[in-house]
Amino acid sequence: MKSLLAAGLLLSFVGFALVLVGSLVQGGSSVGGAVFIGPFPIVFGSGSGGWQLALTSLLVGAVMACLMLLWGYRFSRTRGG
Repeated sequence: MKSLLAAGLLLSFVGFALVLVGSLVQGGSSVGGAVFIGPFPIVFGSGSGGWQLALTSLLVGAVMACLMLLWGYRFSRTRGG
């Protein structure tokens, strides 16, 4: 369990560093994302391709939420709860 946590943290830091280096080398950059607070998404984007990044993150977040709900439903049915 601790190795998964360490791997996740390491991948997060590596991804952050790659995005930072890429934006410094390229010059201009676009950012976009979505934050889900309960059922309400907060979508943000900036730059020329920001809306594409925001839409992509919104779709990925929605798919992940649906998969988690389905997984929870399946888990509760197999455990008899």
